[in-house]
Amino acid sequence: MFVIISILIFGLLVAIHELGHFIAAKAFGVGVPEFAIGMGPKLLKKQGKETLYSLRAIPLGGFCAMDGDDNDTSGEKSLFSKPLWQRIVIFVSGSFMNLLAGVLIVLVLTGMMTALPGTTITGFAEGFPLEGEQGFLEGDTIHSIDGARVFLNQNIGLLLDLSPEDVVDVVVIRDGARITLSNLPLERRMYPGSDFPRYGIDLNINEAPTVGDRLIHTWNATRDIVRQLPLTIRMFARGQAGLEDMHSMVGIVDVMNQVGSAAPNMREAAIRLATLAAFISISVAIFNLLPIPAVDGGRIFLMLISWGALKIFGKPLNPKYERYINAVGFVLLIGFMVFIMFQDIVQIVTRETAVDYYNY
Repeated sequence: MFVIISILIFGLLVAIHELGHFIAAKAFGVGVPEFAIGMGPKLLKKQGKETLYSLRAIPLGGFCAMDGDDNDTSGEKSLFSKPLWQRIVIFVSGSFMNLLAGVLIVLVLTGMMTALPGTTITGFAEGFPLEGEQGFLEGDTIHSIDGARVFLNQNIGLLLDLSPEDVVDVVVIRDGARITLSNLPLERRMYPGSDFPRYGIDLNINEAPTVGDRLIHTWNATRDIVRQLPLTIRMFARGQAGLEDMHSMVGIVDVMNQVGSAAPNMREAAIRLATLAAFISISVAIFNLLPIPAVDGGRIFLMLISWGALKIFGKPLNPKYERYINAVGFVLLIGFMVFIMFQDIVQIVTRETAVDYYNY
């Protein structure tokens, strides 16, 4: 059941992305011969005044076919007959819709929380060695760890575990001022009364959050998801992550299935799946804006290159070169996705115990 639900969620998020392109294209008068939800054979279809709307058999994504998407500038409804700024808005709109969907999911989840965990220290485990003026004090708010901003309390355990050194630099807010605590030997250890290794720091819980508190939490949660890409790149650069940590749709669905199946009840399963859906939606938004051929960011990048060539040399980039670049990029991207999917299938039976980053 959770596999089916996960596939539907994944497909819906991609369909939302295509809906963003569709709305923007229609707003700027670009012809849209077909807008489809799903892929494969048509199950249902309805011909509108201009657009064929279809529901297809495979619930994975969809597409928004636009006139002149192959750089054809003929016809007033051709995509590439429109001004540059309008084309950029059309290509950005898919990511905007994913970002909006992710933020709304986070906002709903935050609204359901009866208490909000914070990042302010309220106490320490017995025997914690770093309490004092040269270390942590009660009332300190943890601001960053090794230069990475702490947006949510679960960031603390994650960033400490990701540190490649035996010591870390922590910035705290103390009495309204930022204080840098350098070379702290923070590590997980067993403390009296604890059933698991922890860092020994107790953090506050806002048990009566206001509307403002919930909005701030939603904003911080969104910022945390957005910064996952540069954080992941840093992990790859440090050798803390590799190709085995990347997932295709098969791997993502498998993770969602595990998360849903491990939940104690359907309500908790829905919350966990919604949390993953928000993460995926916002991540898709950011990834699609990267200047990679065949994705929206790559298309925008090539359009800007063509516009720059027109301004500097008096002639734009030859459309055929742009088509070649996008075609090669698409083939490479599909090949890479197939490789990762094969890796996911091979490793699908491997289950690793996740670290609980909520325990400090």
